[in-house]
Amino acid sequence: MLELGYTPLSAAQLLRLTRQLSRWLDRRSLCLSALTSTLAARFIRARRRARRTQFVSTRSLRPILAFLSTKGAISSAVEAPIRQDPADALVGRYLAHLEQERGLGSPTIASHEHFTKRFLDRHPDVDSLAAADVTGFVLQESKQYSVGSTKVITTVLRSFLRYLYLSGRAEVDLRGAVPAVAGWRLTGLPKALVAEDVDQLLSSCDRRTAMGKRDFAILLLLARLGLRACEVRTLLLDDIRWSDGVIVIRGKGSVISELPLPEDIGQALVAYLRVRGRPSTRSLFLRVRAPLRGLGASTVTQIVFRASKRADLAPVFAHRLRHTVATEMLRQGGSLTEIAHALRHRATDTTAIYAKVDTTRLRTLARPWPGRSS
Repeated sequence: MLELGYTPLSAAQLLRLTRQLSRWLDRRSLCLSALTSTLAARFIRARRRARRTQFVSTRSLRPILAFLSTKGAISSAVEAPIRQDPADALVGRYLAHLEQERGLGSPTIASHEHFTKRFLDRHPDVDSLAAADVTGFVLQESKQYSVGSTKVITTVLRSFLRYLYLSGRAEVDLRGAVPAVAGWRLTGLPKALVAEDVDQLLSSCDRRTAMGKRDFAILLLLARLGLRACEVRTLLLDDIRWSDGVIVIRGKGSVISELPLPEDIGQALVAYLRVRGRPSTRSLFLRVRAPLRGLGASTVTQIVFRASKRADLAPVFAHRLRHTVATEMLRQGGSLTEIAHALRHRATDTTAIYAKVDTTRLRTLARPWPGRSS
């Protein structure tokens, strides 16, 4: 438990609860390996009847059951019904469908997980879903997301609603209730931050704390290398090749790239690793609360958003830092080809949007305005 990031006090309390569970099973002539989710729920009810004041919900057993499951002491099926409410169980089955039946990659699945959970948070009873619920959700989300992100939301929602219909959870296919999002490629301008704003984001991290060190390293990776949020989240300890000064990036489409590791990023990573702890997971960036494990699907974006609030800036999300890297390269004379290589774009059309903010080259194309000197 200590390896998972629990404090000595919390670990001692969980150990005591494990002993109590073991004694409760002994009195019923049962061994630990015979534990089922039904028995675990009965144990919690017995604690409530005994007027216990601590560990009186099924959630209390999550750390214990997860630990015992990883050690092979109990079946992994025991913890699942306790750990998951119906909505979580539904999301789990849907994500398994995306991976096993549709062959989607981890970053795409993470995006589906994030927006599907947001939808179910607002509409947990999928059996009574109506077209108005679907349309209303998209309209509400569009107020806080960009056109591009809203398009992703509608794609995820159509996929999830199709799954509900084909799996028999919904009697009506509600995909038609998902509104189309008006927006065309290359019509907008990439919104970059000025250098002062980036400095404020970085300075907002309290680097005296483990969380501050972690967030600073993440922000630096985004702001200096232009990584995608999913690429930061999936970094492993083994991806930092210290002796070669290289960081390995797992990008879209399972494409693996190697980038130089700047000295300031290396120093930030070292500072974080000294306080990271040594759990069994190989994920580079971890939660700061026990149990220590890799970051959730939207955590990197939330880290950037929280930093923008601390810095008293308008809301900033992770991808805007990627735009900032590209725009700064243009300002320093970089070509679109160089930007495409640095950001690891597979299609030149993806990089073409930055031509709109290349004011130096655009100025050579501008014609003098009638009545004014050039």
